[in-house]
Amino acid sequence: MPRVHLLIGTRKGAFIYSSDRDRLHWEVSEPLMRGSSVFSMTADARDTRPRLFAAANHWAWGRSVARSDDGGKTWDTNTPGLAFPQDPARPIPNLNFTSTGGMTDQGPVVVENVWAITPGLPSQPGVVWAGTQPAGLFRSEDRGESWAPVESLIYHPERRYWYPTGGGASSLHGIEVDPRNGDHLYASIASGGTYATSDGGKTWKNTSHNCIATNPGAREMLKAMEGMDFGAEFEVPEGVDPAAANEFHKFRMDAKNPDRLWGQAHIGVFRSDDGGTSWDDVTEGLPSFHGFPLAVTKKAKDAVFVVPLEFAADNFRVCPGQFAVYRTTDSGKSWDRLDNGLPGPHDYQSAYRDAMDTDGCADEGVYVGTTNGQVYYGRDGGDRWERLPGTLPPILSVTAFESDVL
Repeated sequence: MPRVHLLIGTRKGAFIYSSDRDRLHWEVSEPLMRGSSVFSMTADARDTRPRLFAAANHWAWGRSVARSDDGGKTWDTNTPGLAFPQDPARPIPNLNFTSTGGMTDQGPVVVENVWAITPGLPSQPGVVWAGTQPAGLFRSEDRGESWAPVESLIYHPERRYWYPTGGGASSLHGIEVDPRNGDHLYASIASGGTYATSDGGKTWKNTSHNCIATNPGAREMLKAMEGMDFGAEFEVPEGVDPAAANEFHKFRMDAKNPDRLWGQAHIGVFRSDDGGTSWDDVTEGLPSFHGFPLAVTKKAKDAVFVVPLEFAADNFRVCPGQFAVYRTTDSGKSWDRLDNGLPGPHDYQSAYRDAMDTDGCADEGVYVGTTNGQVYYGRDGGDRWERLPGTLPPILSVTAFESDVL
């Protein structure tokens, strides 16, 4: 009988929670990958036993796409080929802020971190995709044993508009593969926008330039920013509205309806029903336009979850006193606040971009990990929350899946 597993990435390693299908009693592993920050994890279920992947960065040995074939007991961190092209004749812009707030090209592009790992479809049994910081897309044909850069995106003409964020150089942190066609996928870049390919990565088109914030909070913030001196000039491509959501904090495809896309951006929550050709701002009903994680049900009918965070000039980006998840079941027309069982009223924490997921069970559960190292679970779609055992290091990612073996 399938068991439910949670892959938890933290600042100090990884953990695996497991439960029977009823999800009433949970076991938690010992710390895995000690000494590594684990920014995202996934399970490649295309074989009888899932191969686990972790986007890891060890304090001494650096970044890797780590792999485990024994349920996380041992990990292979050797990642050959995960490197940018170094062609002096074709320099890659590598923008970052200077200490005085201006902008500089840092020179040769070196992979500093891995943010996203996404397996291909069963029809492409060896294909795995990885996103990095600085923003780069890499492809493996042998389930992560070796890698090659996807130069068509790395050298995209719009790269000079991929600006750094508060977390450093631009990063490619979201990869979504169309379950109908493995050559159709999206790559989401902070802060450069979201790009789509329908030919396996040969060509790319931006699908977020026409995702425009209309919610009053974001428009007010953007108006207040007009004329401010940031010590650097932030250009946008010709004809693109500066209010375009070119920094999705979390980008998701609805696997039940792959033409439907969702994004929690710096400036709102957005939905597209046509693969990114057009977008609707669905922020109305939320207490803030700002947030990081976003989760979509995998099998249950159309439910989406976000964690709004207070946004202010003093960078106080937390849930203001009461941790709360918001859910929509009508495509963003309305939002329900879900906080029954969540910490408060004097609780000031938040959740990172990859720290929320759903499990795909028939009675689909939703999970969220917090910056205080707590994991909460809503077996009934979030109407009531329970805390899973343990207090972990600050949680960076949560991935839920079902499997007979691990």
